[in-house]
Amino acid sequence: MRRRIGGWLGVLTLGVVASLVMATPATAQTQGPPLMRETGLRSGGGDGFDTFEFYYRQSAPGLQAAVLDRLGLKRWDARWDMVLGIWSGDHRDTAVAAIGPAVERRLARSGLRFSLGLQPTLLSRHDGNGKDLGGPLQFTSHVGIAWAPAGGLVLGLRMQHTSNARLYDSNPGVDIAAVEIGYAF
Repeated sequence: MRRRIGGWLGVLTLGVVASLVMATPATAQTQGPPLMRETGLRSGGGDGFDTFEFYYRQSAPGLQAAVLDRLGLKRWDARWDMVLGIWSGDHRDTAVAAIGPAVERRLARSGLRFSLGLQPTLLSRHDGNGKDLGGPLQFTSHVGIAWAPAGGLVLGLRMQHTSNARLYDSNPGVDIAAVEIGYAF
């Protein structure tokens, strides 16, 4: 099982390295306009699962104009948050894919930012690690804080909850705490 985790982690690392090589340098100041894209790795655990994820975020100008600007939330930025990863536990691994909206607010000039999001999530196995999550379609909500100084580096903490919103009879949910390291460009 450790070999599989190492293999997945290697694939995720190669993806991040390729993204960094092809990226243009970040030029935004911490108090300047929001960065357009970010990619990185996230790892954590909770409820008997360890997670390894490759994530990608990008600006969502349509969502920004249609929702946040109309609500007068000018200090918030709309994002699309995408994840490919693996949950590992006592039994077989579970592949995870998610994509959905997130909102982000930069806090003053410190480089800190706060985010909230909700992503529909697909699981390759919904009965892993002694838990029956009900079915393959789940929803992942998150709250996170990250430090993103000028220059592209991003270091963050994220708490997330994944469950199926009662689409299925079984709905125990999974809570995960994770750290992330990324690059904004």
